[in-house]
Amino acid sequence: MALRISCLIHGVLLLLVSGCSAHRTVTTVILPDSEISAGKDFVAAVADKMPLWDADAISRYERVEIATVKADIAMAQQEDERGEFLEYVGKLRQDWGALVALDEMLKEEQLI
Repeated sequence: MALRISCLIHGVLLLLVSGCSAHRTVTTVILPDSEISAGKDFVAAVADKMPLWDADAISRYERVEIATVKADIAMAQQEDERGEFLEYVGKLRQDWGALVALDEMLKEEQLI
C-alpha cells in the first residue's frame, strides 16, 4: 500500500514539474516593423560610411554637415520609441542628402 501511495505522489509531482502537454504555453512571435528595420539599416549604413567622410580630402569644408549627420546618427541609435526614432531617421535622411549634395558641389568646383 505504501508503495502505491509513493508511486502516486511521485507521478503527480512528475506531472507538476514537467507540465501537462494539454496546457502548453503559446508564444507569439512579434514581427519587426518594416519601417523600423529599414530605418535601423539606413542608420547603420550611414554610420559605417562616416569614417570615409572624415578621411576625405574635402572634409574640412564639410565639418558642420558631417557633425550634424553624426549627431543625427547618435540620436537615432539611442532612441527606443518608434515615433521619435522615425523622426530622427527622417532628419538623418535630410542631413545626409545635404552632405552628399555639398560633397558633389565641392567636387564639381574641384576643391580637392
